[in-house]
Amino acid sequence: MLTTAPAAYAQNANGQTNVTMVSPLSLVKDSDLNFGNLIAGTAAGSVVVDPDSNRTVSGGTTEAAGTVSAARFQGLGVGGQRVSVRMPNGSTTLNRIGGGAPMNMRDMIFEVDNAVTLGRGNSGQHRLIGSGSFTVRVGGTLDVGANQLPGTYTGTFEVRVNYF
Repeated sequence: MLTTAPAAYAQNANGQTNVTMVSPLSLVKDSDLNFGNLIAGTAAGSVVVDPDSNRTVSGGTTEAAGTVSAARFQGLGVGGQRVSVRMPNGSTTLNRIGGGAPMNMRDMIFEVDNAVTLGRGNSGQHRLIGSGSFTVRVGGTLDVGANQLPGTYTGTFEVRVNYF
């Protein structure tokens, strides 16, 4: 018995590729600070995300599922070079998309990977080791109001790195 093979079909599709080349002595955001999903209670509360992406919830706020992460910034200098990392003083306002009931983020904290901290504590002065590639991991404390309105809240903060 003679059979015929089914007809073959070929389809083409195009994809896209992107790259951004950055210069040495740069700082590039890798990921945002994300407090995850929260449920506001009848009492105010606070949420801390540390530079290792651990979340601690206290007061009237309850944690819910969702992605929790510290912000990450990638930098590139030269091995042995000194850098100074600075965070904003005071608080940053997170505004609800659609308006109403802003929240404050305060007590920003950071850690620098692939660098040796100079001086006492986290003074902001670091000496880069190895190739000079480093990561700044940033956390902070979010103040959640009693009966905080549901919704998505966003805000911005600055990380400043000086190379010398």
